[in-house]
Amino acid sequence: MSKNFKYVPGDPLPWHYKYEHAAVTTDCVIFTYEDWQLKVLLVRRGGEPYKGEWAFPGGFLRNDESAEQGALRELFEETSLAPSSPIVEFGVFSDPDRDPRERVITIAWYALVKPSEVAGGDDAEEAAWFPVDKLPPLAFDHEKVFAAAMERLRRDIHFQPVGFDLLDDEFTIPDLQRLYEAILGVKFDRRNFQRKILASGILEQADDDEKDSAMDFCSAEPMVMREACLEEPMMEKASYDCFDAEIAPMASAAKPRKNRPGRLGSIFRLNRKKYDELKEDGLKQEF
Repeated sequence: MSKNFKYVPGDPLPWHYKYEHAAVTTDCVIFTYEDWQLKVLLVRRGGEPYKGEWAFPGGFLRNDESAEQGALRELFEETSLAPSSPIVEFGVFSDPDRDPRERVITIAWYALVKPSEVAGGDDAEEAAWFPVDKLPPLAFDHEKVFAAAMERLRRDIHFQPVGFDLLDDEFTIPDLQRLYEAILGVKFDRRNFQRKILASGILEQADDDEKDSAMDFCSAEPMVMREACLEEPMMEKASYDCFDAEIAPMASAAKPRKNRPGRLGSIFRLNRKKYDELKEDGLKQEF
């Protein structure tokens, strides 16, 4: 039986196999949530192939690093972004002709981050956030990679609170509903969403001074008024149809939440203990 390799002492890579070797790359699909939109991070390629076109940050894997290390390194080199939350491997893409240079297999990762400043670096001319429903044409097979990332994100949202990585630590239920609608691409009935998310037990009401300063007018009024208030964002110097003449002046003095249109509703945060219990039981969250 003939050997399929030979050993060359002193060679930097002494094991020589007769089989062809494919190159390995990593690609990162990074999501954020800003201006009520789900967005994804892209870089404009500075070299061939596909020079000047948009793609996901990534590059060739080094021999001395793991796939995760390579993904994080390339992401930082090309965008100056270092995610604080873990990146998740979601697929391997290995079509023989996916890269015109040579046979390249890529390992794809996704992560969720708060809105962050990014800047092009290394072989990326530019880095920018794009709404997921308004992406430019993508290089390589990255449209296929993106579709797989969205499918994985939409699946994961039922089993873990991925949305909480994109919102502030404290938020209203309408904030959460808008985010879930942006990710899943559907519209929920507001009452059903609120009922189901509260019944899950993964939220706890926050003791928030800001909530007290707003006086929580909606909760003090009849249900129809509270629903109207929760549905509409609070705008500066605006009139409030859901308040009568006596309440409106006080409502206009309530301060909106920082960096987000204010809402006169209860403020919540994630109940991590309850979430961990549900996750351990393998329960799926339905909306």
